[in-house]
Amino acid sequence: MLKLDRKQLIAYLSITLYALFLSFLLGFPKNNAFFYIGGFLFNWFFLYGFYRLCNFKILFEDEIYITLNLVFLLLLFSTSVIKYLEKAILLGVGEGYYLILVGSIVGILAGSFLRKQSIKGILLFTTYAVLLSSKNLFITVGFTLANLVSADIYRRYRKTVYEIFALTVGNAIFTLLLVGYTLVSEPSKVEAYLLLYPVSVIVQIFLLFGLQKLLDLLPYMYSDEKLENFASLSNPLLEEMLIRAPGTYHHSVMVSVLSESIAKKLDADPLLTKVGAMFHDIGKLINPKYFIENQNGENPHDSLKPEISAAIIKNHVDEGLKLAHKYKLPKEIIKFIPEHQGTKLIRFFYMKALEENPNTSEGKFRYKGPIPQSKETAIVMIVDTVEAMVRALKNPSPEDIKKTVRRAISNLLQEGQLKDSGLSKEDLEKIENLLTELILSYYHERIKYPEKPQEVEKKETGKVNLR
Repeated sequence: MLKLDRKQLIAYLSITLYALFLSFLLGFPKNNAFFYIGGFLFNWFFLYGFYRLCNFKILFEDEIYITLNLVFLLLLFSTSVIKYLEKAILLGVGEGYYLILVGSIVGILAGSFLRKQSIKGILLFTTYAVLLSSKNLFITVGFTLANLVSADIYRRYRKTVYEIFALTVGNAIFTLLLVGYTLVSEPSKVEAYLLLYPVSVIVQIFLLFGLQKLLDLLPYMYSDEKLENFASLSNPLLEEMLIRAPGTYHHSVMVSVLSESIAKKLDADPLLTKVGAMFHDIGKLINPKYFIENQNGENPHDSLKPEISAAIIKNHVDEGLKLAHKYKLPKEIIKFIPEHQGTKLIRFFYMKALEENPNTSEGKFRYKGPIPQSKETAIVMIVDTVEAMVRALKNPSPEDIKKTVRRAISNLLQEGQLKDSGLSKEDLEKIENLLTELILSYYHERIKYPEKPQEVEKKETGKVNLR
């Protein structure tokens, strides 16, 4: 008997559902059973081959991709129906409905929910669906170019005003291809299609923001706005951290602020970095007193063997992953929990163990990893390491801080922690300079203002002598 794991079962169900939509797009409005049945079978096997042979399995297995694909297929479904009924209910704009109802929102909507994942697979799949629906090369090419451009603009800036700008530019490109098609087929309608452009922009602005709000209602979908709110104190995990592990909470806030500032200067996602940094140490909610930032007086590690202390320290990553899954944190945020530690050596307890036994295995004192797989998690690793090292300094001078930042990054490079992060040598130099500047501004020496003579005399005699 054929056994399917959960991912395979989800994939086959999504392939079947996609094939049903695509067969409708291919056959409508012919009302011919052959087109529906034949189209369904063709598309099922086509998508199955795509799933088995191409590097886009995530399109059929990941719930975010599946949801987005279904939303886009529903948009095309609606376009096909309205296009068929348009003679009875509206003006005869024909192919213009692809501009009005689909336009360039696919690239923006996909980019807003797929922060670091590629949207190429979604665009490729949706382009195929547009081709089946429109049977028109101009429409298909216009759709593809419009969404590639709109997605690129939005992902560069990720702000509401740029969403509107991206949509405006994308629809302009789509309109040019649509006008080109009209010049060939029906030159008399060129003016009408040009007038559709402003209408399409207005309609799609409402459609885009409406879909974002609706998709945000799903527990596994996170737009920028929802992700921003997710890192507020209303989140039960952060609220619990503030109460039970206040030192860890304030450390996380500091790492979050510093990491976001650095991400803004690099080709990284500032919001993802900021939120990921807030949750990177949630595992310290379990046994918070074993972490120095939460200790007030006695250190419980003083009575433990180094191996046990290292095991407790390492365990905060595993506990963090358990809490992350329990509270259903976004997948992109969960990655920060193991990757911010990578496979680093817990050096203090390792050196302590070497004093007792020179043959101590280093493996017991290393985190399990993986090492950072993105710029965002690597930035948090660097900031987390530097912040902890600087906090351990007593009355650090500017030169002490500069040396500490340089040494921290150098150590991480020597250990191979940053090799998969995508950070270049120039990026690391920027991080070193910016992080040094930011920490210096945080630890700057307060200026001692001169006191008035009567205030000095008051301190010395307890009285104010007015002269």
